[in-house]
Amino acid sequence: MTQPVHLDGHSLDLDALERAARGALASIDPAAMETARRSHRTAAQVSSRRAVYGRTTGVGAARDESTDSKVEHGLRLLRSHAAGWGEVMPSSVVRAALAVRANQLLAGGSGASPVLAQALADLVGAPEGELPVVHRYGSLGTGDLTALAEVGLALIGERERSGGARRTDLQLTSADALPLMSSNAFAIAETGLHAASLHALARAADTVCALSFVALQGNPEAVSETAAAATPFRGAGEVIRVLRELLVDQPGTPAHLQDFFGLRTWPQVHGPVLDTILDLKAVVETTANTASENPLFTGSDDVAEVTHHGGFHAAYLVLAVDRTLLALTRSAQAVQSRISHTLTDSDSGLPLFLSDSTMGSSGVLIAEYVAASALSTIRGVASTPSSVQTAGVSAGIEDDASFAGQAALRLGEATAAYRRMLAVELVCTVRALRMRGVVPVGELGDAFARCASLPAGVEDRDLSPELATAERIVERYAVSTPEER
Repeated sequence: MTQPVHLDGHSLDLDALERAARGALASIDPAAMETARRSHRTAAQVSSRRAVYGRTTGVGAARDESTDSKVEHGLRLLRSHAAGWGEVMPSSVVRAALAVRANQLLAGGSGASPVLAQALADLVGAPEGELPVVHRYGSLGTGDLTALAEVGLALIGERERSGGARRTDLQLTSADALPLMSSNAFAIAETGLHAASLHALARAADTVCALSFVALQGNPEAVSETAAAATPFRGAGEVIRVLRELLVDQPGTPAHLQDFFGLRTWPQVHGPVLDTILDLKAVVETTANTASENPLFTGSDDVAEVTHHGGFHAAYLVLAVDRTLLALTRSAQAVQSRISHTLTDSDSGLPLFLSDSTMGSSGVLIAEYVAASALSTIRGVASTPSSVQTAGVSAGIEDDASFAGQAALRLGEATAAYRRMLAVELVCTVRALRMRGVVPVGELGDAFARCASLPAGVEDRDLSPELATAERIVERYAVSTPEER
């Protein structure tokens, strides 16, 4: 049974987010629920004596227009913002986003009724057919307005759930409508899930690279302690440590005094990926545990305060995604380099395209093309950073959108492409090792043994099933250090 997700407003991490995505039940800490109640009382108190954006006024350019109808105003906000379009978000992302949003409300500050946090938490582990239907596009990163409005309408029974039925879980008022929408929960959740997957792949990439090192008779001086001292950065040092441990006592001698860059500079180009992903994970976890709704209610019943601010802006998240994508392009280029050398380097002593002796055989020629297309995808999503995108809406009141949702989507595309590149390299390097008759030893030998399900023959064949199998093997190669757990 999957471990439940504990929501307390301050400790939601990526491990818990992944469990939420898989449908784990979510529980709320009683102390956190009391924090939400205090926030709700504080908001009611301060709103009774002064204007509060979205609660006693309109929103956007209508910020100075007052409203008197508490229930109907909230419903109008939800109905008027639920204009999402495009593909329906995967249930894994919806569940993770619901966990993020509930957790943020429990941090205190939104002013929303605590029953809203409970309703969202209950949906995290709900049956598939009871999830809200949420569309990918419509929000600009100034809060996932359209997505969370769709969640709100599903909660009050005005939208069908994914199973086609309508169900009313609670009643929302003006005190709940804007607080529900005032978050980038979907962008945070989707980014977090992709970051976790990419981090696992980035660690697995070291194992795949080590297999290529042995297959291509690389020179291990590139991952020596001296080399580590020449690149004194966290990620590079970790890559060197892992490869040095994997390559110790492996059979064969170096083929060259120094290798091509795909082997020799792997720590220097892959280390930044580890660094940027860890930074991205930290941003995701920080934002998932922060009350950043606008407006923000603080203080107590006696000294209640409201702050209108821009803490919801997702610049940190988008910039962290962009840095990760830029770093990934260098790592992906190194993967492509190793694939190309394995298939076509005449100095390797391997047959062209790792083919059999039949004249004109293609072998795994197409693998180089597949990897190049995946590399192009990674370069494409990284070439125009999301952080340079913006838009001005609502009469210029909201004139710097972060496009956080689009950044999350790009990260997912790059993650899928990188997974395919590593699968291609694994297929090629396993075939090369078998052709050489070389069997790695130690931990790397264990990794090689996990490739037994890859076909042993070298005849021309359909490689698609093989690459799909390799993707699954790669995902089981990840290692981590205590500092990363």
